[in-house]
Amino acid sequence: MGVKRKFGALILTSVIVMSVVFWYEQQKPYSTEQVIDSLWDKYEVQSTQIGDTDPVISIDVYDKNDIPEVEKYLKAKLSKDDLEHYEIEVFSRWS
Repeated sequence: MGVKRKFGALILTSVIVMSVVFWYEQQKPYSTEQVIDSLWDKYEVQSTQIGDTDPVISIDVYDKNDIPEVEKYLKAKLSKDDLEHYEIEVFSRWS
């Protein structure tokens, strides 16, 4: 019985630790910069810029066919406050 209890305690502890880690990951603060930086992993982006003085987010993509997808992605990922504050410009200088 001792081995079964120790094994059960180990499994229970593992589940609790994994739950805490998952909860912690979900609680990370929202960042506009993180959303913009995530574009580099998802699309072929040439440059990104968040305006300091002008409330504009500018995204330059290589393929003009990606423009609607990038706009849709940003509208889904950016907060409501960001969408109200920033003007979003997605463009392509290459095609």
